[in-house]
Amino acid sequence: MTVTAASSTEKFDVILIAPNVSEQMGGEAIKALQIYRELEKQGVSAHQITHERVRLEMAKSFPEMKVSYIAETMTERLLYRGKIFEQLLNYLFFCSAARHARTLLKENPGALIHFTSPVSPVLPYPSIGGATVVIGPINGNIHYPPGFRHREKLSYKVRRWLHPSLQYLNGILFPGKRKANALLVAGGRRTYESLRMAGCSEKQFVASIDSGVLDRLYDQPRITHEGKNLRFFHNGRLVEHKGTDLIIKSLLKTKNRIELDIIGRGPELGQLKSLTKSLSLEDRVQFIEWVADHSKLAEMLRQYRAFVFPSLAEANGIVVQEAMVQGLPVIACNWGGPSLLVTPETGILIDPVSEEFVIEQLASSMDRLAENGSLAESMSIQARERAYNHGYLWSGVIRDWRDVYTKVTGETSRKS
Repeated sequence: MTVTAASSTEKFDVILIAPNVSEQMGGEAIKALQIYRELEKQGVSAHQITHERVRLEMAKSFPEMKVSYIAETMTERLLYRGKIFEQLLNYLFFCSAARHARTLLKENPGALIHFTSPVSPVLPYPSIGGATVVIGPINGNIHYPPGFRHREKLSYKVRRWLHPSLQYLNGILFPGKRKANALLVAGGRRTYESLRMAGCSEKQFVASIDSGVLDRLYDQPRITHEGKNLRFFHNGRLVEHKGTDLIIKSLLKTKNRIELDIIGRGPELGQLKSLTKSLSLEDRVQFIEWVADHSKLAEMLRQYRAFVFPSLAEANGIVVQEAMVQGLPVIACNWGGPSLLVTPETGILIDPVSEEFVIEQLASSMDRLAENGSLAESMSIQARERAYNHGYLWSGVIRDWRDVYTKVTGETSRKS
């Protein structure tokens, strides 16, 4: 293990551990960066341990960050080329990061250690004896609904079948999660069940939001609705489990001439374009592959009536949170992450009974919202209020986590 540090002399309250911290790598890497920045914003001094691969970006864009970098070995560099070794590489990184965290604790004995990503309940974590440890937000154990199991690839099926046995072994061989002081759980019942399979206890569980939304989205005027609006959008990486094809097919069943904009790229883009053409819907479906100035995306979304997101295996749904914060009703499947975010007052949830049922319900839901501006406006108001009151903003997420830090640190002090 080779460790280099941009800053190691300053005192800090929290040691954050994440293999990727970046604005450019997407997903969990962005989330890890936002966690660090929001903690600092709220006056909690943090030190980040991350991978050497993000050093150049961090040094250029965030030179003020207190950070240590874990360099990879030649073996790890070779394994990084294969997706199959991802979990092993994460565990090797965690082991190196844990060793460095122990060194940092000698200079900051009261600091808390927080593993912030990845978020999978099956990922093994090392145990750090004598330290106060928080892991999460943990989210996962998400599979296709029974009515859509015919869409599952073999890898999905095998993972679902083996999950209980692997979690049992995980709990025996890798006690990191079992020994953590707190586990932030964001995936609802499915994630609690997975963690119990790994031997984790109820006293460790703390319900949490998976991710936050930048407060600047809430600072902008709410998107308002009135009259008739036939424009809807779908946003996100175009992969198979997002169910984008279901929305396109549903346009054949709408009473109104609904228009759909699909924002994003991904491996399914070509097939979705072909599907649109085969159904003669080119004049109603527009593919917007890239928004060059992402800061203008929020303003662009003001033209739509609602966000349509029938994902079939979505652990969280940050795009759902972003839509709600801005005041957009959401049409989604009553499954996975969106089902934990959307309520009947803020959108429409469709039970994923079968493809035919979901397609029919997508069509009727879009017709209903397109025609009823008053309903859309009511959902808009309620969505924005729920996003704020239930801590969908990063400021709220971190405030809640700080309460957890205080609680577990106090418990550790009383035991010592």
